[in-house]
Amino acid sequence: MNKHGTYVVGVDVGGTHIASAVVDVQKKKILEHTYASSHVANMEPFESIMELWGSTLNKTISATYPLPIKGIAFAIPGPFNYKDGIALYPEGFKYGELYGMNIERTLSALLDHTPPLALRFLNDATSFAVGEAWLSEEKGHSRQLCITLGTGLGAGFIANGIPVVHGSSVPENGCLWNLPYKNGIADDYFSTRGCINAYYDLTGETVTGVKQLANLYSKDLNAQQMFADFGKELGDFLAPRLIRFRANTLVLGGNISKAYACFGRELQTSLNHNGVSLPIRISNHMEKAAIMGCTRVFEPHFWKGIKNNLPVL
Repeated sequence: MNKHGTYVVGVDVGGTHIASAVVDVQKKKILEHTYASSHVANMEPFESIMELWGSTLNKTISATYPLPIKGIAFAIPGPFNYKDGIALYPEGFKYGELYGMNIERTLSALLDHTPPLALRFLNDATSFAVGEAWLSEEKGHSRQLCITLGTGLGAGFIANGIPVVHGSSVPENGCLWNLPYKNGIADDYFSTRGCINAYYDLTGETVTGVKQLANLYSKDLNAQQMFADFGKELGDFLAPRLIRFRANTLVLGGNISKAYACFGRELQTSLNHNGVSLPIRISNHMEKAAIMGCTRVFEPHFWKGIKNNLPVL
């Protein structure tokens, strides 16, 4: 390892976990020996969550010595003030005890590093999209829509490696989850709970998640119908956004994407019927794409392109 390289700690914050690792930015590579993760009880008091986050990060920081760390980048879900590093999670919900807290100021005091490291924040779905685009840029995929299908619907519109969050080619803040759809919003349908609800509507039976539905797929006609509807409706929903953005690649991540074999044909057919023809790529990086993607906030060119467009939501 080169002591003169560029090393940034990437952090992936999920609903029930935190994971961190150092990324060699020049080589686009995670230093595996620095990887650390912890389970998070997201309804715990603010101090408990911060202490757990701090102890996880300190494991990564200590494993990095003597390499110089440029900063710490977070892939973190909203609602969040990404510009100022302030959590906006509603009270009573996951991470609700963090509401209104300045994460950088609190966490910096718990980290074993002198001088204090700069902290920067990027939406988790955007981080995933940036990481996927960064890792595939040599393949010529200059305009990508990357979506995560899991607990909710995440999205990142990427043009030449930079997330696009404003303008006529993307929805407001580059988000899809909150767009009106059927009797609610897209997040209600293109998510784990959406799949569970759809199967319940067909059968009156409750399943635990998409993995169980995928296991039922080969012998359960209702599971097959649920996935067929999911693929068709996802294609119908995405097609106008892909056209408006002039995307040349669609990337799928998140746990539901692991069941792509169950709904991929219907998704592709739906896109084709809507006038969209482009490759669909399933992420094989998942969480590590977010860890890598968020570290780009410490690249001068990338940071210049996004620092004035960081959302407050």
